[in-house]
Amino acid sequence: MDALKVVVFGALNAGKTTFVERLSGNELFLKGEYEDITTSFDFVQIEQGGFLIHLFASPGHRRFSFMWETLATGMDGAILLIDSTVGITPVDFELIKFIEGYDVPYVIAANKEDISRLDPEVIRAELNLSGDVPIFNTSALNDDDLASFMDNLINEITGKNK
Repeated sequence: MDALKVVVFGALNAGKTTFVERLSGNELFLKGEYEDITTSFDFVQIEQGGFLIHLFASPGHRRFSFMWETLATGMDGAILLIDSTVGITPVDFELIKFIEGYDVPYVIAANKEDISRLDPEVIRAELNLSGDVPIFNTSALNDDDLASFMDNLINEITGKNK
């Protein structure tokens, strides 16, 4: 079984930890937190679409941005999680540039659609993204179509959508 390394990036409180835990069905083992801010990273392994996916949750606070590069090294694809209750943040702009600098396929998940929904075209326009970048509304808390979301990411990484 081929393995893929995928990193979940996003601003503070976008739901990265919950997203990764829901996909795997397990809690993260090294869930370092201080005042509700994730201060460490951990990964889970999931099998999907014939791949073993190493799915990493990154810290979202800028003070831990030094970890982003470590996580990004060797990644096959990325997910940018945007908090739909907050909208596009300066960190989201920073993370798009960061991810694009690694020249890997990525998808965007506007998370927390159970509370508030962001229009994908508004996200595309605000972040100045091409039409090739897939954008989905998700709810990690409710596990809304996360498996289908991951299938789309696998297709992006393996070139099946190209």
